[in-house]
Amino acid sequence: MSDVRDRSARLFQAGEGTDRIQFFSDAVFAIALTLLVLDIRLPTDLGEHPGAGRVASALVELWPQFFGYLLSFVVIAINWVNHHRKFRVIGRWDSGLLIANFALLALVAFLPFPTSALAEYGAVTPVVVLYAATVAALNLAQLWLWVHARRRGLMSHSVDEGVYRFVIANLLAMPVIFGLSIAIAFVSASWAMYFWILTAPASALVVGMARRRYSPLRAAARPSSVTPDASAPGASASNESPADES
Repeated sequence: MSDVRDRSARLFQAGEGTDRIQFFSDAVFAIALTLLVLDIRLPTDLGEHPGAGRVASALVELWPQFFGYLLSFVVIAINWVNHHRKFRVIGRWDSGLLIANFALLALVAFLPFPTSALAEYGAVTPVVVLYAATVAALNLAQLWLWVHARRRGLMSHSVDEGVYRFVIANLLAMPVIFGLSIAIAFVSASWAMYFWILTAPASALVVGMARRRYSPLRAAARPSSVTPDASAPGASASNESPADES
């Protein structure tokens, strides 16, 4: 008879279905997006009946808040899309997946704080470093989740080796750009923020290179070390959800 701790682990530390993980994650993403807009407020010293010119001037002065809101909205939206697509092919869970997902959500929930600091203080080295580090860590958490799911056999077998590596390559552009901007920020915080603009062309370049490199790879090239987690109930079952991560 197996040890009670082993039996408990098989029952409660792994299982089928990720609906609750997705619903909870969606709620955190939605709350984080909502919190971003709370820092955009007109000043309270405009008077009871301010003129149109004064209001227009106050709105113009809010451009750092609008910039921070738009930037972080895009960052969170991209990460929600990536998270949503991953869980189309991740059909099982274990404790490691829960930890990786909570780490990702912790960073999503934290992002409104460096966004507020960026809007308030602008191109100041500590603020730019904090913001860049948060965004880079958020995308590395996405990578951690994806790699863990593959190694523990939690995803559909329809995800062949080429798709798996293509997604990894696609996840690297943003943390690399924001990570490099941290070093640049110690020289010039403003230039570090301009450096973030390279995220879009860098992503396009990486995706193009990965597409050419990994298109020939198929499921047959899947390394033998990547096998379903024996501790997960039904781990050998195949989930045939489409693998269309981009």
